[in-house]
Amino acid sequence: MIFKFFIEPQQQERPRAVRFGNGVRMYDPKKTKLYKETLGLIARSETKKRGYEMPQGALSVSMTFVRSIPKSFTAKQRQMAIDGELLPRKKPDLSNFVKSTEDALNGILWDDDNAIVQGINSKVYGLQPRVIVDVQVINNNKF
Repeated sequence: MIFKFFIEPQQQERPRAVRFGNGVRMYDPKKTKLYKETLGLIARSETKKRGYEMPQGALSVSMTFVRSIPKSFTAKQRQMAIDGELLPRKKPDLSNFVKSTEDALNGILWDDDNAIVQGINSKVYGLQPRVIVDVQVINNNKF
């Protein structure tokens, strides 16, 4: 099942640490936390609207991250980005987008992201930022 979430993709930033008594407490930076919470709310609403049932077993999940076209692009670069000829080769890394999105959608689109055994992910430029997630069940092994 394919889901389109109209939100600017956000990478998983390095966790922050704070001393707490004799221990250390780890937490997500503000932008990452806000992205995960917002994406979770949008996803819950969408799954409820569609009557989506969380799959069990091994999953194949493909994600496409559509980023905003930078304002600094020339008209030619902008058109190339729209046409898919110019791809975002700069930071943040694709793997960081995937990690934050997998975490945000835990318990919503899948039970836990450890059920994802296969995936094809990409980042592109587009006129409207969004995250596109395609969830397919490979098999129903529940071990």
